[in-house]
Amino acid sequence: MTQRQKTSLELTDFIHSEEFSLKLHEKTIKKILREQNFILSNLNIILVDDEYLRSLHRQFLNEDSYTDVMTFPIEEGENREAEIYISLERANINAKNFSVSIEEEVTRLIIHGLLHLKGYDDKDNLSRTEMRKEEDRLLKKYWPKV
Repeated sequence: MTQRQKTSLELTDFIHSEEFSLKLHEKTIKKILREQNFILSNLNIILVDDEYLRSLHRQFLNEDSYTDVMTFPIEEGENREAEIYISLERANINAKNFSVSIEEEVTRLIIHGLLHLKGYDDKDNLSRTEMRKEEDRLLKKYWPKV
């Protein structure tokens, strides 16, 4: 795949929220991918509810708990593909807890998922701090500048 090829971006809302649209995030995602020099042939961002993401969390990480975002690399190499699942319910709770808009919180979760695809990890305090710092930098740079 050449650097000039663009990522095919699919935005899916399995819970069909009337109040929220992923379309708002398309430009931000593309700018971040470009800045990070991160080439994907296809990226799916999928909005789900808490129970759906909890079932994925249980199935793939053996953790029966709620989470806000999960990232799945699907294909590696030249045709690299990935999926980022986001619980819109959990994002709403986070947004209220952190006094930010739902759009900003979803942007942070998308960034979090993209950073996992780039190799960032959040399994310990040091890596979590580094990842959060990069999330904050990208969020400040690209949100709400869409």
